[in-house]
Amino acid sequence: MYSNFIVALEAVLPIAILISVGLLVKRMQLLSMDEIAHVNKLVFKVLFFCLLFQNMYQADFSIAFQPQLLLFTLTAILVTVAIACVIVCHFVKDNKKRGAMIHAIYRSNFIIIGIPVAANIYGHDKIAVTAMLITVVIPLYNILAVAIFETFRGNKIRFAPVLIGIAQNPMILGCITGIIFNLCQITIPASILKPIFQIGSATTPLALILLGASFTVSSVLRNKMSIFLCTAARLIIVPSIILPIAVWLGYRDIELVSIMTVFASPCAVVGFTMAQQMHSDYELAGNCIITTSGLSCLTIFGWIFLGKTLGLF
Repeated sequence: MYSNFIVALEAVLPIAILISVGLLVKRMQLLSMDEIAHVNKLVFKVLFFCLLFQNMYQADFSIAFQPQLLLFTLTAILVTVAIACVIVCHFVKDNKKRGAMIHAIYRSNFIIIGIPVAANIYGHDKIAVTAMLITVVIPLYNILAVAIFETFRGNKIRFAPVLIGIAQNPMILGCITGIIFNLCQITIPASILKPIFQIGSATTPLALILLGASFTVSSVLRNKMSIFLCTAARLIIVPSIILPIAVWLGYRDIELVSIMTVFASPCAVVGFTMAQQMHSDYELAGNCIITTSGLSCLTIFGWIFLGKTLGLF
């Protein structure tokens, strides 16, 4: 079990290091808050487009296809979003906080955590199921994220611009473009593909550095209850509900581990950039990412230990 703790730690340690670099950037005053906002806009409009295009262009949509597992996972995500919307909207009146909290509760860092954890337990030759989930969960995550942030943009809920906002969102456009090129088997010359992939590879590191540079203690104190609720929901409450249902339905081994990494991983890094660019509470979103990332190596280890003890993994 020590090796499982190490892989969980190794999955989140790079996140912590990059956030720490951002804190150092802030301390050295290398970027002003206006400059951070402008660079964040670049990350949102250009880098995330390239990253999502890369993910979808390289995806193998036929690999280890399991429609029942796929249907369960997508349904569980949609139900999580629906319940989160009801609860958050009942107790929270600020629309900017609503969008950030709902996003933090339902969306995990599955793309970063899923493969390393599954590979550590079952080996790289058995993780096709996890890879299959990534190819469909990530596009759903992005569509839901844009819909949520557009719905709760500003101080007044505006339903009319939601569909337009989704259609114009760089992340959605990146997904759709990558899927079209993938399914139509359109070959892109290496001289063009290489810089696209290089830009995409810079997305997560730069987003995390900007997250660290934007961190303030005052925002943590101001949002401590919201951060606590989102952290508890993301790491403990949601997996405590979803995983027993998955076990009851008969999922075991790699399938159950894949489900676990979808619903028990920390908040997605993209939440901070999306919240800032779509006029949500980006400080709350960023603090949720930092908190869940720090605690997830303990909680993920706990879920793995429980699954191993019960003979489910």
